[in-house]
Amino acid sequence: MSNIVTEIGGLNFKGNVVDHEWFNYITFSNGKPHIVAIMVLSEIVYWYRPTVIRNEIDGKVTYKKKFKADKLQKNYQQLADSFGFTKLQVKRACDLLTDMLLIKIEFRTINADGKILNNVMFVEPVPTEIKKISSMYQQMKEDPGDLEVNRVVTSKSRPSSLTSKESPNFKVKTNTEITTKSTTENVSSSIFSFYENNFGILNSFIAESISQWVNDTSEELVQAAMERALKQQKKWNYAEGILKQWVNKNI
Repeated sequence: MSNIVTEIGGLNFKGNVVDHEWFNYITFSNGKPHIVAIMVLSEIVYWYRPTVIRNEIDGKVTYKKKFKADKLQKNYQQLADSFGFTKLQVKRACDLLTDMLLIKIEFRTINADGKILNNVMFVEPVPTEIKKISSMYQQMKEDPGDLEVNRVVTSKSRPSSLTSKESPNFKVKTNTEITTKSTTENVSSSIFSFYENNFGILNSFIAESISQWVNDTSEELVQAAMERALKQQKKWNYAEGILKQWVNKNI
């Protein structure tokens, strides 16, 4: 091993961590990584990673969060200033990350030093969804021709629809092949054809999500939800929201 490799191996870096798989999942419609969204997510994750404090006497380890409130208080401009992005770039990136269910954003009215402040932005990551797009939580297995990735998804959780509401330029895709046989084999191709004819290219994530909804409800109900989404000029995540409402109402 060269001296440079040894020296780099001995460096203790601190700060943001970017998982390599994020470049495959968080992308524009042309497949190129959405760098702004990736860096914003890394910044949010950094703030939620606890500081490790080790007691030198008894060796006990405690964890301390980096911020005071129950959630991280950072607005679009503050996130933009961290990387030299514009506020609009970060706003669109956060919209994409929210649509992907990777983060949650909340606006509150707070009292700061006797002053009432409205629309104060708080943000938090969604660990379960971030795990799904992170390499160490994906199981790799050898295939005769290729490597394919199996997602670690619990039976109760539906894969999120990885598309942005705000702009058609935002789309999430992956360069790896996803195994969906287990959930799609019992679903007729007509529902997938309906999606492709009306919404566009069907990726593996949405195919699996549609299949699970068909298995949980019915193909007719899923298509009816899609038709409502089309009337509103919305995408699959809107149809999925309708299905959730119908299930809650036992329709």
